[in-house]
This record gives sequence, C-alpha cells and structure tokens, in this order.
Amino acid sequence: MKKVIRKMGINKNYIVAILDDSSVIPNATAAQKSKELTEFFTRFKYFGKILSGTSVNEILDKALKENVKYCIIQCVGHLIKEAYFFELLERWMETHNFFITGHIMDKQNPNSAHTPGNGYYGLHKQCILVNLDYYKKFDKPVYGVKNISGTAILAKAKRHVRDIHHDYTPLSLKPTEETLSCTPLVDGWNFINTSLQNGITVYNFHPKIREQKQYVYPNKSAEELQHQLSWINNIVSFAPTCVFFWNTELYLDTNYMSIEKPIDKLYSVAAAFKPNFILNKFGFKDTTEIVFYDYSKQALAFKKLLREHWDGEDYPDFLRWAKSKYSINETAGTQTENETYEDLWEKELKSWGSAKELKDHWDNYKKLKHTYIHCDICVNPEKLTSKISNEETQIIWWSNAFHTVNAHYLRGLQGVENCYNEWLNQINNRDNNIYIMGKDYLNLPVEGRTIKEYINENQCG
Repeated sequence: MKKVIRKMGINKNYIVAILDDSSVIPNATAAQKSKELTEFFTRFKYFGKILSGTSVNEILDKALKENVKYCIIQCVGHLIKEAYFFELLERWMETHNFFITGHIMDKQNPNSAHTPGNGYYGLHKQCILVNLDYYKKFDKPVYGVKNISGTAILAKAKRHVRDIHHDYTPLSLKPTEETLSCTPLVDGWNFINTSLQNGITVYNFHPKIREQKQYVYPNKSAEELQHQLSWINNIVSFAPTCVFFWNTELYLDTNYMSIEKPIDKLYSVAAAFKPNFILNKFGFKDTTEIVFYDYSKQALAFKKLLREHWDGEDYPDFLRWAKSKYSINETAGTQTENETYEDLWEKELKSWGSAKELKDHWDNYKKLKHTYIHCDICVNPEKLTSKISNEETQIIWWSNAFHTVNAHYLRGLQGVENCYNEWLNQINNRDNNIYIMGKDYLNLPVEGRTIKEYINENQCG
C-alpha cells in the first residue's frame, strides 16, 4: 500500500506575515521573545508560509507572488490566543468587500481620546488584513506613515457612530464624495484614504475576532511586559501537572499511516484514548508493550488508575468517581472545554464505531505490559529513547510536545528546534524503522513514514 503523507496549509486563500518592527523595541531580548511568541501562536491552526518584512508594503509585494487573495500582517507582539481566530476571519472575509481591515484609530474627531485637531484616521500596527486583489488594482499604494508636520487633501469618511471601545475606535468608515485637509497622525492613513477614494468601506476588526487575540506591548518595561504575559506564565506553571481526560486532537492522522503488521511496541504520551485508537486500528498482540512517557507525573498516574479501575464502560461515571477520590488537575482544550462528559463520550464512541468495540478493545488492552516513564523530552529525552528496543513493528507518538507554550516560552524557537532535532536523532539511532506520529516544532504533522524516511526527506539533524 502506498503511503499518503498529509500536507497542510496549501489550500488557504490567504498568507500570514510578521511585520518585524523589532528596531523600535528598546529591549532586544523582549523583541526576540515577542517575535517568537507571535509566530508560535500563529502555528496552532495556520501551517502555511509565513512572510516577514520591515514595512507593510515590502510584505504585500512579497505576498503578491504567493497566489493568494488576502494577507494577514501581524507585528511583533501580536498573539493569536485561540485557533478559532482563523475560522472567524475566514468567515468574515467571505462575506465582506474590503481593501483594508484592522484596528481603526480615530485622530480626527474632537471627541477622540487623543489630542483634538485636524488629524485623520489610521491603523494600529498590531494586525491588519489586506485584500491583495485591490492592492494590485490600486497600483500598490504606500501604506502611509504618520506625518505630524505636513497636511494632505484626503477622502472624508462617514464615521460609524459606535466604537469598539472608548471613543476613538469606530466600527467602520464609509466613503463620501467629500475631501478634507488634515494632518495624518497615525500610520496606515493612506490605505484608509485609498479605500475611501475607491468607494470601499473600511472596517474595524469584529469584536468576536478581537477576543481571540492579544497585543503584547513589547516596548514596555520588563515589569509591564511580565504582567502582560502573566496568562502565559500561568500556562507554563500549570503544564507539568496537566491531565487530559479527552483527546484534544483528532484521529485523522492515523489515516496517513500504512502499517501491515500488528504493533509490537507503542511509545506514547499519556493522553486520553488516542494511544488506544492507534493500537486498535493497526492491531496488537498478546506480547505487545505500551510505554507511556510524559512530563506530567499526574498524567502518568491517571493512566495507571484508568487501567486498574476502569471496566471500559461509562467513562463519564468513572471520571466523576476518580475526581471524588483524588485531586486531579483536569485539563481541557478548546474543542472539549465547553462540552459535557456525556457528549464527549458519545463522540468518542462514534469514533470507535460502538461501545462494544471500545469495551472489547479495553478488555484486551488491560492485559498488555505497561511501562511508565516520567521525563521531559526537551530536557532528558534519553530517559525514554534509551528504552527504545528494535522490535519488528514499533510506533512512537509525541503529539505536539515540541509545540507547546511551555516549550517555546522557556526555550525560544531555536532552543525548541534543537531539542526536536536531538529527539529525532536519538530515536533514529535506536531504531530507524520505527513509525512516527506527532507534530514538529512548528506544529506541522510528521506521520506517514518511518523516522529514517522522515529525516531523509526533511534533512533533519
């Protein structure tokens, strides 16, 4: 059977870019950290090419060569906190005619929080969305940097009466037939002017889209920056004790695996039912061994508890029993946090085909040999890799262990890349025919081949 390797991020009608404004950030460390976090959070649902440049026009000129219709430009420090951001933005793009969308800043109206005067509208640099078809049609207009000393004749807008927040963030700017003489006080003014001149409304980002993201102001003091990133620090502190009751990723990746013989040994992070699904799909023997590894001791302890005390039926009831007896740091993903145990259990059973299918699997699975290894594969991968034997058919699944807030925030992009390559090399040295499943340090899928094939194809190491 021919292996089919999954490709991601090639069918989107947009490309993402990072506006590298690091030069205006006084603290070089804060600038680098913020840039890495911007790219890291982008990768949770976007897997395509990421452009970079030091000006909006430079980026858009590059984007014109990519055969896409839209370009999302983020500056350093912009964080997409929820992957839902892209879904919402895709829906919005499909239903609106626009040249430019972003965070509109009103420095014209006297009710503005800014200094009254004859200013104009502009766009906050944190994030803008550009229709490349119009950018090309309008002969690639300059973005427009602020000019506090000069005046210009610009298109007058009909300002929406409502604001996103405060009194300087109008929901939209509609074109009129009038012009006015003013001083552009905010970058992006000429994109707004160009849009209005061509009869196209300028929209502010919808509040629901804004909720999915955050802008960290990296030019602030170290104390202020730390405060802005407090939610990330909470994640980092929380991570080593996490226990996932439910899968936070789908089983679709197993469709890209071609394994003809039953599994002799499975190495897996201690996560919900995915290791079981892998075993069930490809088959296992009475002698098959399961090796669970994780940086969460609690996750490993829960896997032991589950095997010893659960009978394979009514998983929600078991969870309630376990929580009544033990202190468990239950962790949910965006796909599971708002659903009941019963609903999630029904979805799980649907993936398996029936309750009987899962029950039968569980009865046989419990009899297998299990090993539990506590280790952080970014710190001491050898605690796991040294246990890798050279069995006939082996699979190792590491999920997104190299694309977590914990890994990237503590080590930076280069540090995680180094950890990832070391991980691959250690596994390859133990068994270069082991089948691999998971994500790389940029959150791209790796499944569908042996580690030897993967390393050769990607020239890792």
